[in-house]
Amino acid sequence: MLVSGLAIAVLGIVSWRLMIRAVLESTDVRLEGVASRLIRDVNPWSDEEAMTELFDANHREELESGRLAISARDYFEEGGRVIASSGWSDAMEAALPDGFPELDPDPVRRPEPRRGVPPRGRPGPPGPGGPDDFREPPPENRREDDRPPPEERRGDDRPPPAGPEAFEDRPPEGPDGPGRAPIHGNRVIEYSDVVVGGETWRFISVQERGFGILAGLHFARANPGLEELRRSFFLGIPLAALLAGLGGWLVAERAMRPLRRITDTARRVSVEALDARMPGDPHSDPEIAKLTAVLNAMMERIETAFAHANRFSADVSHELKTPIAVMQAEIETALRECSPGGREESALLVLQGELGRLKSIISSLLMLSRADVGHLIQKREPVALSDELAVIAEDAEILCDQAEVAFAADIAPGLGVTGDAVLLRQALLNLLGNGVKFNTKGGYVRMRAWRQGDQIHIEVENSGSGIAEEDREKIFERFFRGDRSRSRDVDGFGLGLSLAKVIVEGHGGRLSLQETVGETTCFVVTLPARDP
Repeated sequence: MLVSGLAIAVLGIVSWRLMIRAVLESTDVRLEGVASRLIRDVNPWSDEEAMTELFDANHREELESGRLAISARDYFEEGGRVIASSGWSDAMEAALPDGFPELDPDPVRRPEPRRGVPPRGRPGPPGPGGPDDFREPPPENRREDDRPPPEERRGDDRPPPAGPEAFEDRPPEGPDGPGRAPIHGNRVIEYSDVVVGGETWRFISVQERGFGILAGLHFARANPGLEELRRSFFLGIPLAALLAGLGGWLVAERAMRPLRRITDTARRVSVEALDARMPGDPHSDPEIAKLTAVLNAMMERIETAFAHANRFSADVSHELKTPIAVMQAEIETALRECSPGGREESALLVLQGELGRLKSIISSLLMLSRADVGHLIQKREPVALSDELAVIAEDAEILCDQAEVAFAADIAPGLGVTGDAVLLRQALLNLLGNGVKFNTKGGYVRMRAWRQGDQIHIEVENSGSGIAEEDREKIFERFFRGDRSRSRDVDGFGLGLSLAKVIVEGHGGRLSLQETVGETTCFVVTLPARDP
């Protein structure tokens, strides 16, 4: 959408510039026509009255409307004497004191010299356009009865125009001159934009035979439709860009609607909702329809595989409970019948301990399998968490005394949550038990609980060797045991933290491992608070 709008804007700007250039060229053609016709009628005997009548005869309407300004000049005299002017203002005279624009020329089109006109610096042949063209006035233009002699009209000190030698004292030829080249029998045309009174005029300067016509067109008045066209462009381009963007958005919205439905469905997929499927749309793109079908087939396979895995885990755990219970009963019977202190009693005690470990593993696996299918929390009821934490602290203090580890608890009163008190007690005892097992003699275990906003925070911190940086991301994985816990001196099988995490998350909370300084470990449990 952004690219299409930008493309329309660039296209509009380029089109506007091309149209302005076309209008400018058309203006230059009009100016050249005006100046070229008038320059032919300028001669040493031209006076103000005759030239003014000539201006009015050909361009009265444009002059009166302020669209056109004309000035005829005689460049034989220093500074270019004004023969006649019409529509010329003091501001124009100030902007063009010598008849030439003060700005650098900006030629849009510079016609080639007229056929038969000699190159610059060379005199032309006698006749029209040549150096002898105005030595004597044509017989048909003579008015001996009412025209004063030329010397009275032009001054006695005016040298006779007698060919190229008359130009020897004029400014140097070429770009070193004052914005124009000297005239030696050929025509020189220059264009320039000049700001007069805050308005833009397009001027042409035509010089030939030592005379010049300076004509200007008011750019806006000479092209009355240009301003309306400009407003249309500057209103139309943003509107076109807006419409293009809106159209692109509608097309993109229609194309993205099926993908958005797929995304929403995929976001809802969880362990509890593996039966979610992507909705089909018969009017959608064929490629989208194929993608929907493939994703639905994949979800079907995932749901089936997950169901089989959960069923297997639950069945195995359940089936193992009976033989383990029988074995435990037989071992207890054998212990009662065997001789105290003998090898048989020692072996039976080892078997009893290992059966207890196996029974704990099976119980944890059953709980994890129920958590995988979203059936871990069987009941939800108000729990007086401060009271539960006080009981847990008493049990933890006993464990710490046996391990010669100091214990401290700081529990805020009145804490309450909604959930299963038995499962919450098991999760917190797992954290405290880890703090005792992976500690050192003379170390400490500390538990704090407080409420902040609508959350309850429970912090369990213990001294010890800490958790290696490479193990921090894996610490909650099932059956994971860090290097320091692989010793047979530490009892455990890597399910305690996993079980604590699923219990806390089942209550809508979060269990995280905090960054600590030194060789300490700190777990934080966050649970949604229940108002008393």
